[in-house]
Amino acid sequence: MAGAVLKVKQEGDALRCASSSDSFDSVFLTSYFRLDEDLGHVLATIAKDDVINRAIQKFYGLRLVRQDSWECLASFVLATNSNIPRIKRMVSAVCTKYGASIEFEGEVYHSFPTPEALSGAATSDLVSCGLGYRAPFLKKVAKTVVEGRVDFSALSSLGYEESHRLLLAELFGEKLLLGVGPKVADCVLLYSFGKDESFPIDVWIARVLSKWYPRLLGPTLSRRFKADKKAKLSERDYEKVSRRVRSHFGRYAGYAQQYLFAAAREEIV
Repeated sequence: MAGAVLKVKQEGDALRCASSSDSFDSVFLTSYFRLDEDLGHVLATIAKDDVINRAIQKFYGLRLVRQDSWECLASFVLATNSNIPRIKRMVSAVCTKYGASIEFEGEVYHSFPTPEALSGAATSDLVSCGLGYRAPFLKKVAKTVVEGRVDFSALSSLGYEESHRLLLAELFGEKLLLGVGPKVADCVLLYSFGKDESFPIDVWIARVLSKWYPRLLGPTLSRRFKADKKAKLSERDYEKVSRRVRSHFGRYAGYAQQYLFAAAREEIV
């Protein structure tokens, strides 16, 4: 939420929260952290094999979130072809330069910039935030949102397939959202719009699939990812693999992705 700070700490089964705004109440927190969902039911639905079961056992309690749509979209545009430390640096730099200052408990924080602030920013200034080639992409996406050419309410109401196509759409022969490919679209739909069947496929997940789910990746792609850790999926291959994985894990495939990603990072699988 713009203009406010929220600090959260887990103590046992409880969340201890402190905020600069009364708007961050129990209703907001329950919605944001998706505490209103039956996690046991969700995990039982995706528990298809020993691999995902190991991940669930290790990271039980891991949940998806309902992030602000604009913040989620912009953040994942910055996340393309990058690692987590660099993504954090880029987001922090953009917030510091273009976000509103908020003082809380003796410290200064910065909110995530509005699309208006970023659409009006000079590309060179965005580059100075360490964005590199992503700078014009972020500016273009912000401008597209400001002009009302991205209908977030439509994304919420459409099914997964339709909303995914909308994020990848073109307008007058030009890609509507520069920097948004199939994986970014899946991330936005999963973490902001509740399309729980979305299954973002990055290099970590592709390696997990090649090792433990070669049938879903396909023999040719499995061999490629085993031989080359930097291999990438074409949009056509991404669509094929996504369809197979979503069929395998079902309506909560996105939760399976989250647990498999965490397990891959910790070398559990």
